[in-house]
Amino acid sequence: MHIIAIVNQKGGCGKTTTAINLSAALGQQNARVLLIDMDPQGHASLGLGVAGAELASLYELLKGEYQLDQVIRSGVTKGVDLIPGNISLAAAEHLLAGQPDKDRQLAQHLAALEENYDCVVLDCPPALGLLSVNALRAADQVIIPVEPSLYSLDGIERLRETIHLLAGQYDIQPSISVLANMFDIRTRIARNMLDMLESQLPIDLCATRIRNSVRVREAASDGAPLTDHAPRAPVTGDFRELAKELLGSVLEHVRCTAAHTTGVQPNKPPVVETVAETNNLKEVIFRFQNTESKQVQVAGEFNNWIPDKDVETEILDGSLHKIVRVRPGGYEYRLIIDGVWQQDPANPEATPNDMGGYNSLLNV
Repeated sequence: MHIIAIVNQKGGCGKTTTAINLSAALGQQNARVLLIDMDPQGHASLGLGVAGAELASLYELLKGEYQLDQVIRSGVTKGVDLIPGNISLAAAEHLLAGQPDKDRQLAQHLAALEENYDCVVLDCPPALGLLSVNALRAADQVIIPVEPSLYSLDGIERLRETIHLLAGQYDIQPSISVLANMFDIRTRIARNMLDMLESQLPIDLCATRIRNSVRVREAASDGAPLTDHAPRAPVTGDFRELAKELLGSVLEHVRCTAAHTTGVQPNKPPVVETVAETNNLKEVIFRFQNTESKQVQVAGEFNNWIPDKDVETEILDGSLHKIVRVRPGGYEYRLIIDGVWQQDPANPEATPNDMGGYNSLLNV
């Protein structure tokens, strides 16, 4: 189980939207994710359509009034469970101060979830008090989102110094990375900020940059992550890329587990190749392994959802190939394995369907 703390003392940096949409991007790629809203404002909960004011929260768990299974809200979006936050967390500092192992309470609770989740995302409070110390002590990785403003540089340096001070005091060594958030690379200030982040700060900078987009604010207003609100928006793709960058090894383990569960192993997402045919058709190849005892079919918008209609089947070098020829565009599809319809576990691109599940997305 990999634990990521999203932290920044400065408001307006996109801390909570990063926590929400990174969690959703991981969940969409079949990871089992727990998002913990540690901010008394409870905005991560609201951003997922959960009004946490009347719900048991992290505070009640730390106080001992509820057990873990009583505070976790299951399935707030695909693959993501939530421990809500609310204003009661404002009293957590006083509560923790009187407890033994006051800086290890969160880590001790999370230890019981080791087999339940692939990843835990912590939306930290803005103040670096005991709640944040608990998050940093539990975390394997710390992500600091920053927006393009000169105030951000000063805030990052102060935060880095604080984290290293805590690391020395508590003998912890989380990796620390800065995430360029809400960036419009077309503007001079954004380009200057990136140059300064890359040249002046002794902290790793995430290769993925999250662009500035109105879709983020629309999704928050709807109480939904970007993966549900705007699955094909470029900014949604940014968060998918961030998930791959930060947790590629975790996602690879998830895909291997999914392949083991179904008995069928897709090698990689569908491969699109240009073929010399009329009407500007493109050839799409779905490759599978370990299919000897399985019936594998493909259905989607490209064949009117009729399994294997207009789909060629070949066996090459021990792999099963399913081949379709389509015009450029976007298509939803699903796999049918021994009669069971399911999302393609090798393809992270997906969109909600009318049946309460997800269809995989093919972009040609």
